[in-house]
Amino acid sequence: MPRAGLLLLLLLLCFGPETTGSIDPAALSVIVDYVNQPLTLGEAQYTFVVSLPHEKCNQPTNLEEQLPEEALNDMNQALARQGTPYIPDDWPIVAARPRRRKTHWQHSEWRLLNGGQNSLVAQLKTRTCTPNCCLILFTRYSPCMRMCLAENGPYNILGMTSDAFSDINNNYKAFVFQRIFEDDDTEPEVTRQDLLQAWHRLRDVPLLRCDNNVCQDCAATDPENNPCLAGKG
Repeated sequence: MPRAGLLLLLLLLCFGPETTGSIDPAALSVIVDYVNQPLTLGEAQYTFVVSLPHEKCNQPTNLEEQLPEEALNDMNQALARQGTPYIPDDWPIVAARPRRRKTHWQHSEWRLLNGGQNSLVAQLKTRTCTPNCCLILFTRYSPCMRMCLAENGPYNILGMTSDAFSDINNNYKAFVFQRIFEDDDTEPEVTRQDLLQAWHRLRDVPLLRCDNNVCQDCAATDPENNPCLAGKG
């Protein structure tokens, strides 16, 4: 075997196939738009996690087979009530809105990811990722710096996000937001560099921004040219 081919083989054996590749942004846009289209929540924050067969993330057609209109309408009604998360027995999706507690807010991402092996996302994976799945987390507003992405904060989602996505193939997972969280967007002391560094604390899953029927990867390290920071001062 040529030396270069042997080196490539050794790398694949060491790191596995999931160190390369990423989800198709065009396919991701179709899936996100399909789930969001029936929702009538206005500017409200919400998060959903959907689990689909690999082929649906390669060719996102006939999505109603996994997520019929009935399921998405039920989700819309559940989220409008804001309290209890949407946890259907029959459909491969879970969703939540933020919830106010006595001293703090439980953010919607945290509500789905918190709980270790008993989290709503872990339970969804147990039902649907046999033997594999395409796992997509969508949140209307980007995870916030001061709580969700605070490395030592009691309500950060960093470790639990890794727990949820680390065993999923890179081609079949995504953490998606639509708009920049308002406080991170408008506060002048939060620079583009600060926000980008906070976003990049998320590990084991690509972060993308899907807006206006286009999904763009947030991996670029230059805050002036990262498309996910569009609109940020």
